[in-house]
Amino acid sequence: MDRTHVRALCALVVLAMFTVTFAPSASAQPKHRDPAVPWEAGGQEAGIWMDKVSALIAEQQYEAAMQAIGNIVNYVNAMIAEQQAEAARAAEVARVQQQQVAQQPAPRVQPSAPTGGAPGACGGATNGADQFIHRESGGNPNISNSGGSGAYGCYQIMPATWASSCRDLGPEIGSSPATQAQCASRLPLSAWGG
Repeated sequence: MDRTHVRALCALVVLAMFTVTFAPSASAQPKHRDPAVPWEAGGQEAGIWMDKVSALIAEQQYEAAMQAIGNIVNYVNAMIAEQQAEAARAAEVARVQQQQVAQQPAPRVQPSAPTGGAPGACGGATNGADQFIHRESGGNPNISNSGGSGAYGCYQIMPATWASSCRDLGPEIGSSPATQAQCASRLPLSAWGG
């Protein structure tokens, strides 16, 4: 229940209490007696009777106001209970979703190839140079040497070596893994310190 609803309900309670306290009752009416009406003809008995009627009317008004206030309180309690139930449902949904996420299997990670193998898209040299791929590039056919030597690709072939031995295969930068393997097959294993 938001603040607007609470304020409206409080206003209703105040209005009901005001009605009980300040509503005109039979006892608040002027004590003018009409001699033509038998029970208002005067006398002490008529006055006592009128006081009893006035008290009865005031009591009925009070009971009606108390009933109205009780209805308002019941309505407020029902609204609060409904909000608490909604919050509990939302918390349960969140808990179930967290459980489902926690129960999902972890994503599978592709194991890297052991040293000496030909990981990823790299490989295919006919002279045994594939054994150096893991050390040289980690299997990344598009990697350049970070030390500034200019070595490139799966086998980290130096630009001068490519130019002297593999120029007919096209440019080294951007070459396919198969083209890099073809170039590596032309080189002695000593090019990698082997």
